[in-house]
Amino acid sequence: MATEAGKTTPARLWIVDILWLFLAAIVGLQAYAWQHTNDLQKWLGHIRLMPKIENFSEFQEGVMWFTIWLLVGIVGARVVHLLWTWVLLPIARRTRTSLDVILLESTHKPVCWVALFAVLNTGAQMCFKNLPQVSSHTLWSVYQGVIYIALVLSVTRLSYATASGFTEWYSKTIASKTATTLDDQFVALFRKVAKFVFLFIALTIIFGHFNIQVTGLLATAGVASLAVAFAAQETLANMISGFILMIDRPFIAGDRVQFSDGQIGDVIDVGLRSTKIMSFDNTVINIPNSEVAKSQIINFNAPNANIKVRCTIGVAYGSDVRKVKKILLEVLKTHPEVAKEPEPVVFFTEFGASSLDLIYAFWVKDYREQLRLRDEINLAINDRFAAEGIEIPFPQHDLHLRTPNLAALRTLMTEPKQKP
Repeated sequence: MATEAGKTTPARLWIVDILWLFLAAIVGLQAYAWQHTNDLQKWLGHIRLMPKIENFSEFQEGVMWFTIWLLVGIVGARVVHLLWTWVLLPIARRTRTSLDVILLESTHKPVCWVALFAVLNTGAQMCFKNLPQVSSHTLWSVYQGVIYIALVLSVTRLSYATASGFTEWYSKTIASKTATTLDDQFVALFRKVAKFVFLFIALTIIFGHFNIQVTGLLATAGVASLAVAFAAQETLANMISGFILMIDRPFIAGDRVQFSDGQIGDVIDVGLRSTKIMSFDNTVINIPNSEVAKSQIINFNAPNANIKVRCTIGVAYGSDVRKVKKILLEVLKTHPEVAKEPEPVVFFTEFGASSLDLIYAFWVKDYREQLRLRDEINLAINDRFAAEGIEIPFPQHDLHLRTPNLAALRTLMTEPKQKP
């Protein structure tokens, strides 16, 4: 039967399992048959690595139980495989969410290994417990250690598969729909970090089981992590700030933002280390995420693209202010792209040094069009003022020259100075 590269067909899996069951059954039957002959005892006596067996009947019983535990482990792993394949996965595929399907698919193989090694580890502790010559022997200790290590690693693999399934679901269902690539980068980073964290925890458990002191290892890891933290302080600050920006989402790609220093532009991308802004000069500005997180940000897209435009204008003293307000409102209301709600407003605000000052405000549905609309409205106001004879003054100062009394000045200059 043809198979894809790197994959094993279900038929081949069945064959392998049947061979394992057949071999285990033969071992079990042979162990049972050993009760009726002494040939095995004589044969084992010639093997130096084997322990000296005094009570051979208990040894035969231990071998039988070992075979039973082996059979239970293989059958249990197969049962878990069938449970995942024929029961849980078909049920999960009928649900609305894809999270359960992804978790079951990612944990399918690891959970089978966990079931197998969990049973074998239990059997290793139960077999030959009445025979200290066997349970305390070096070979049996090595076997128990190998099974325990395999169990811890399989549980670690299952834990990592579960975490990886969550990140895969998040990447497919949530991150793929966002405009920024920051969450995609964090998913990849989380997978790498999680792999090392789970492996470190597994090694710590294994070392503790074998009474290996991990204090030095932990101290070394702590010092190394502290050194890395100091060396990459700015990078870590930017990464943490990027993670905060991903959660808080003050802006997304495509938004126009203005920072506290006056920098304004359109957001291109929010990365793991920096945020890219496209300025009005068509240049890309990379701002570190730590500075973005600390800065006051104005987002012109939030809560929507509407923006209020305010302008000031002055008319000459002596102008009819009520007429000026009426003209300004007519110009604003007749423009087709000025929002009707909220309505445009005009206020007479101040008696200036050279003019009567007014403020007019109106709403635009798209902030990207505010400069063009302001230009069109200013041109329309200038044309109406010119037609109505309303003067827009400019700052001016009057200088008055006074002619002095020349006779008195001449007398003052010719008079002799008095001596003190």
